[in-house]
Amino acid sequence: MSYSRALRVLEGMPTDRVAYLEVIDHPLFMQELIGYDPWADPLHAYVDTYTMLDIDWVIGLPRQSVRFEAGESSRRTPDGMAYTEWGLSGSSWREGHLFDNVESVLAFEPLANTEREELVTVECNQRNVLERRSAQELLGDSAVVSGVYYTTLFQFPIMVFGWELFLTAAASEPERFQRVLVEFAGISRRNLCAWASEGLDLILVHDDIATERGLVFRPQWYRERLFPLYEYLLEPLMQRSDLHVAFVSDGNYGALLDDLVSIGFDGFVVNSSAMDLGEIATRLGDRVFLAGGIDTNLLTRGTVEDVVRHVQHCWEVVRPAQRFFMHAGGDLPHNIPLDNIRAYFETGSRLGRRG
Repeated sequence: MSYSRALRVLEGMPTDRVAYLEVIDHPLFMQELIGYDPWADPLHAYVDTYTMLDIDWVIGLPRQSVRFEAGESSRRTPDGMAYTEWGLSGSSWREGHLFDNVESVLAFEPLANTEREELVTVECNQRNVLERRSAQELLGDSAVVSGVYYTTLFQFPIMVFGWELFLTAAASEPERFQRVLVEFAGISRRNLCAWASEGLDLILVHDDIATERGLVFRPQWYRERLFPLYEYLLEPLMQRSDLHVAFVSDGNYGALLDDLVSIGFDGFVVNSSAMDLGEIATRLGDRVFLAGGIDTNLLTRGTVEDVVRHVQHCWEVVRPAQRFFMHAGGDLPHNIPLDNIRAYFETGSRLGRRG
């Protein structure tokens, strides 16, 4: 049972083979594994795929499928969402926002929510909790489902205001914007109280605090403006000594890694090749658990031989980390060649006992 293997990794105990955290959205590979067309029943196709591959840690199960016609590259829906092709589920982003100038951002009261912003409602969080619970019920003992609390704090203004208005307001009116950030922190604390009551073994907390080039603001901004609020909103999770709490951000957040460890995170998902996973593993050792090491771009553009060497190299450099999940930082989407995705999992299965 991969759930048991995941818990052993989290506790730093020996395992029979390398453990995986993966997000798989590759219909051809899925059909090859499960023996039926995944478009016929996408939800159960995900469940069967993760079970067949013996994946240990699953973030969640997509609830929608978006099939593109030949020549179609994107699709927009009336609710302000846009999609591009990404396996079964489609890669989505939000286009419409309720705010169109800095003053409207600075006047927003997330806790009062007179603008009726759906993302800050109790109901939105309840749906997320229920979806995680449902995914765990479907996967059972096959994998641990962490869910992902997506809008922790930095992500909230990105999603609600859009990047441009968020950055402009935060930079031009830092004191006034801090009041808005404090209210977002209050919403996340309220939401995370609900997550903490779920009896989870593992939860993934997401906040896109960086880009591939590095941090969005100077490190001191995070230390003064963001991280004190992290301590406040994460308190419901940190009060549970039996709960493992992992952090994930896109981009290179390495300059703040020590700060995040001090706050109390005991695991990190490293999605950026700009972060030196080997150095992190050596420096932090068994103090934290790590997930990462596999470059989706190499899986997509390299040869089978490249993939084999890459997986073997990853396994060698992370050896100082006794608690490790192999993970493709850009996920496993539909455009990875079949031979390469096969080689990825076949090589991993040969890596042997851990610990």
